[in-house]
Amino acid sequence: MSTRQSRTPASRTNFRKFQHSAIALSIAALLSANAYAQESQAAADGTDEKKEAVDLDAVVVTGIRGSVYRAQDIKRSADTFVDSVTALDIGALPDRSVTETLSRIPGVTIDHFLSVGDPEHFSAEGSGVQVRGLTQVRSELNGRDSFSASGGRNLSFGDVPSELMAGVDVYKNQKADMIEGGVGGSVDLRTFMPFDFDGQRISGTLSENYGDFAEEYKPTVSGLYSNTWDTSIGKVGLLVDITHSELATRTDGMFVRPFFQNDNNDLNGDGTNEALWLPRGADWRTLEYERKRDGAYVALQWQPRDDVELYATAFQSKYDELWNEDAIFVSNDPLAVAIDASQPYELDGDVFRSGRLTQPGGVPMGTDIRASHRKSKTTDFSFGLKWSLSDATELTTDFQYIKATTKSLDSTVSLGVNVPYIDVDLRGGRPTIGVDEQFTGNPANYYWGFTMDHQDDNEAEELAWRADLKHSFDSGFIKSVKFGVRLTDRDATSIDTGYNWKPVFQTWMQGWALPSGAMPPLDLNGTINSSLVHLNTFDNFYRGDANTPGGFYAPVLATALGFPGSYQAIHDAAAPYYNCCIAYSTTELDDLHTNVQAETTEAAYLMVNFGLDDARLDGNVGVRVVRTENAARGFLIYPNVAYAPYLGAGESEPITAENSYTDVLPSLNLRWEFADNLILRFAASKAIARPNFSDMQAYQVLNADVRDGVTPPTDGSSLPPSDLELTGSSFDNPYLEPMKSNQFDLSLEWYFDPDHGGMAWINLFHKDVSDYFRRQTQLVSYPGADGNDYDYLITRPVNVGTARIQGAEIGWNQFFDFLPAPFDGFGMSANYTYIDSSTKVPNNLDTQPVDTDGSVFGDLPADGLSKNSYNVAAFYEKGPWQIRLAYNWRSKYLLSIGPNGYNGGDNNIAWKLPVYSDDYGQLDGSIFYKFNDHITLGLEMNNLNNAEQRTIMDQNGAGSRVTSWYVNDTRYAATLRVTF
Repeated sequence: MSTRQSRTPASRTNFRKFQHSAIALSIAALLSANAYAQESQAAADGTDEKKEAVDLDAVVVTGIRGSVYRAQDIKRSADTFVDSVTALDIGALPDRSVTETLSRIPGVTIDHFLSVGDPEHFSAEGSGVQVRGLTQVRSELNGRDSFSASGGRNLSFGDVPSELMAGVDVYKNQKADMIEGGVGGSVDLRTFMPFDFDGQRISGTLSENYGDFAEEYKPTVSGLYSNTWDTSIGKVGLLVDITHSELATRTDGMFVRPFFQNDNNDLNGDGTNEALWLPRGADWRTLEYERKRDGAYVALQWQPRDDVELYATAFQSKYDELWNEDAIFVSNDPLAVAIDASQPYELDGDVFRSGRLTQPGGVPMGTDIRASHRKSKTTDFSFGLKWSLSDATELTTDFQYIKATTKSLDSTVSLGVNVPYIDVDLRGGRPTIGVDEQFTGNPANYYWGFTMDHQDDNEAEELAWRADLKHSFDSGFIKSVKFGVRLTDRDATSIDTGYNWKPVFQTWMQGWALPSGAMPPLDLNGTINSSLVHLNTFDNFYRGDANTPGGFYAPVLATALGFPGSYQAIHDAAAPYYNCCIAYSTTELDDLHTNVQAETTEAAYLMVNFGLDDARLDGNVGVRVVRTENAARGFLIYPNVAYAPYLGAGESEPITAENSYTDVLPSLNLRWEFADNLILRFAASKAIARPNFSDMQAYQVLNADVRDGVTPPTDGSSLPPSDLELTGSSFDNPYLEPMKSNQFDLSLEWYFDPDHGGMAWINLFHKDVSDYFRRQTQLVSYPGADGNDYDYLITRPVNVGTARIQGAEIGWNQFFDFLPAPFDGFGMSANYTYIDSSTKVPNNLDTQPVDTDGSVFGDLPADGLSKNSYNVAAFYEKGPWQIRLAYNWRSKYLLSIGPNGYNGGDNNIAWKLPVYSDDYGQLDGSIFYKFNDHITLGLEMNNLNNAEQRTIMDQNGAGSRVTSWYVNDTRYAATLRVTF
C-alpha cells in the first residue's frame, strides 16, 4: 500500500453545500410551520381543546414502583430489543452515576478501573461500559449524538451528571431509523421535556456524600424548574435543570509483580544453580481521588396547534477529575533477583512462595507522587420540529451542534532507593511485604529518580441534521412507511503527548553518564529545597488489614502539580552531575503529537412498519445506507541517514490520508403476542462501529537502520536497501474501516402481572463480528527521494479477524402484592447474563501475549467479556418508606494484554502478559422516608460489602495467580428531595 495525499476532496465540499442546503430547508420548514400554525390559530375560535403531547401517567414516575412500571412499559411497547432504567423521582436515577445505573441492565457490564485496560488504578464509580461484552457502544442524548473529546467516538458516561437524567435506554438490536455506530448496542440518555409535566413543577435535591476511607464530605445539589402556559400563540413550556456534584474516595492497592525464571541461586550447595521462578518484587500504593460534575439543561417547547410542535434544548456537562497517588514500586532488573538462602524461604516446586529477595547492589525501588488532572466539557444545542402535515403524514426534523473539549495533565515525579532486600510472603492471600525500615527511614539513602508527564488537549465538534417523513395507512398489512436522511460534519483535533519518561538518576547510568559510586544526594548539594520531599507513613493502609512497611521518603504533591517549572528545576540541578548524554526538554504540544480528523456522513433509510391485527403480529423491516468520508491530516517524516540518501533527508511532508466507505445495513424486527401477555420477539440486523479517531492519526515517521552484521560506511557511500531495516514509528492507520456485526435476537416475554410490574423474560442473542481492530506488523510501501517505493515494516491497527459472541439474558420483576400487609410492599428484580465467545485472529499481531520466558499463550477470550454476570435487587415500598438493596456481580474477564507493569524486554524477550479482572460483586442500597407529597429524606449507600477488587496475571511456567488487590470506600449520601 502506498500513501495517498490530497487537498480537501471535492466530495467533501459538495457535502458541505448539500448540508448547508439541508439546514436551510430545515429552518424554512420551521418558519413555514410557524406561519401555518399562526394562520390556523387565528382562524380557530379559540375553544378547541389542546391535545396533551404525552401520556402523563407513563412519564411522571414516583418511587421504585413507578420506575419499574415505566421501564416495563418501554420494553413491552418497543419495536426492537430495549431495556431501561428510569428515575425513581425527578432527577433521581437509582445510582449515583450513569455508569453504575447502566450496570443494572441485563447484558451491560462495567469495569472498576479508571480507564479501559489499566489494571493498576481502581475506579469507585466504574468506567468502560460494555454491552454483551463489546466496548463498541454508541452513546446518545435524547436520540442524538453525544461524545467526549477523548480521541474516541462516544461519551464518557462518568462525565454526565446522573441528576439530569429522566432515564437510560439500552438498544440491543437495530432498526433502520436508528443512527448507526453501535456493534454492542446503543445507550440513549433521556432528559425531561416541559410537556412531560402538567403545569408547574419545582424540585430540588441536596446530598452530603461521605467516603469512610477517604474520610471526606462532599456535596451534591440539583434543582429543576418546569412550567407550561396556555397562551394566545399556543402552549409553551420551559424547563431548567442544573446540578453540581462532588465525590472524594481513597483506594489502597497491593501488587505482586511478574515472575521470571532465574538461575542465579545454588540453594542446595551442589555447585549448580537451580532454575527458579522468582517474582520481580512486590509493592503497594495509595490513591486519593476527587471529582466534580456540573450540569445544566434548558428545554423549550412550543405547540402552536395540535399538529405542530417546535422544541429547542441546550445541554452542558462539565467534569473535573483530580487524583494523586503515592506509590512504592520495584524498578529493578528482574533477571538479577535471587533468594537469600540464609533466611527462611519456601518454594512450590520451582516456584517462589515466600522468602527474602535480593540482588547485587540492592534492589532498586521507586517512591513517587503521581497527579492526574482532567477537565472535560460537552455542550449540545439542538432544535427541531414535529409537524403533522395531515392525519396520516408526519414530518420531523432537527438540527444539532455539539462541541466537546478535554484537557489533562498526568504528572509523576519519583525518587529512587536501593533497598538491601524485600521480604515477600505469598502464602496467605494478600502478600506480606517487608524491608529494612531503618534504611528506608534515612533520607540519605534516596536519590532523584525520574520525571514523567503526559498531556492531552482535545477538541471535537459536530453539526448534524436529520429529517424523517412517516406516512400511515388506515388498514392493510402495511401500517406505515418511514423515510429519512441524516447528514453529519465532524472535526476532531487531539493532542496526545504520550508518556515522556525522563531519568534524573538511575542505577544503570553509573559508570557511564554518572561517575561510579554513590548516587547524588537528595539536596543535590543544596540546590534542591528539602521541603520537596516528605516521609510517607501510609497511615491506615488497607484499613489496617495488610502487612506492609511504613516510612518511605517521597516527593510532595506540589512537585507533580508544578509541571513544567518543577521538572525543569529538578533536571537543572541534576545536570552538573552528568558526564554526558543526558538532557531534558519539556514536552511540546506540537505536530508530532497532533491528530487532526475530519469526517462526514450521509445516511438515508427506508423502513416499513407492518402488522396483522387479528394475529397480534407487528414489526418493521428496512435498510439504512450510510456513506462515510474521513480525511486525516498529518505529516510524513522521511529517514535522514547518510548511507541511504535515496530514502530522503528528514523532510517533513504534509499529507491528507483520505478514506471512504459505504455500508448497507438491513434490519428486521418482529413482535408476536401469541397469547395474552406472552410476547415472542425476533430481530436480525447488520451493525457497524467506526474506529476511534485516536487509531487513525496520519502522522508517520519512517526510520532506517543497518541490519545486524552490517557496518555503516564512513566514506559517504550508500548501502543498498537489502542491508537496511526500514521501520516506522508513531503509526496509526487512517485507512481503517468499521468493525461489522451480523446480529440476531430471539426472546420470550411474559407479563404475568402487568398491572403490578410482574414480568419475566428470556432473550437469546448471537453476533458474528468481523473486521476487528487489532495491531499487526506488515510491510507498507512509501516513496523514496529517488521516486521509487520502498517497503517499511510497520506496526499499526488493521481490520483483521472474526469473532462469534452468543448468549442468553434472563430476567424477572415482581411486586408481592398478594402477601398480607405489611409484607405486600415487598418486591424483587433479578437478571442474569451468560456470554460465550470465540475469536479467530491471525497470530501475526503486535498484541500476541508472550510469557517472560518467551513461551506463548493459547487462544484468549475477547477482552472485556465476562461469561457470567447478574443483578439482584430487593425493595420495599409501602406508605412513606422506600427501601432498596441491589447486588451487582460479574465473573472474571480479560482486562488487557501487556499493560503497564506487565510488559517489557528482558534477555532478548519482548514479553506481554495477559491480565484479568477477577470476579467482582458490590452491594448498594438506599432507604428513604417520604414525609409528605413534597419532602423526602433518605440515605444512599454504595459498596456496603467493602468489596475487594483483584486482578489475575497469567503465566505459563509460574502459573496463574492474583497479582493485585484493591480496597475502596463504603460511600454514604444523606439526601433531601423536595418537589412542588
